[in-house]
Amino acid sequence: MNYDTKRSGAYIQNLRIQNGYTQNQLAKTLNMDRSHLSRIESGTKGCSVDLFIQLSEFFHVPIDSLILGMERNNALEYGSKVQLKKEIAELIDRLTMLQAHL
Repeated sequence: MNYDTKRSGAYIQNLRIQNGYTQNQLAKTLNMDRSHLSRIESGTKGCSVDLFIQLSEFFHVPIDSLILGMERNNALEYGSKVQLKKEIAELIDRLTMLQAHL
């Protein structure tokens, strides 16, 4: 999993909307320019570590959820799916080699 500014920004935007804030309101609360927040939400600009901390405390969500752009459970599920796909690919390779030897 990597830091994807678009996915992270969409998650931040979703949190803002779910909590009933406009971009202007949230930007003012975080002492930032609304256009800066807009660029973060659109994924054209990433967040600083300090801003991730502020957002984490403000919305009461883990920082890794903000960075990955998904709830922690979804991030764990995503990681499990990636691992499962890797294991299946390895198993297919081994079965293919075994079939070739038969």
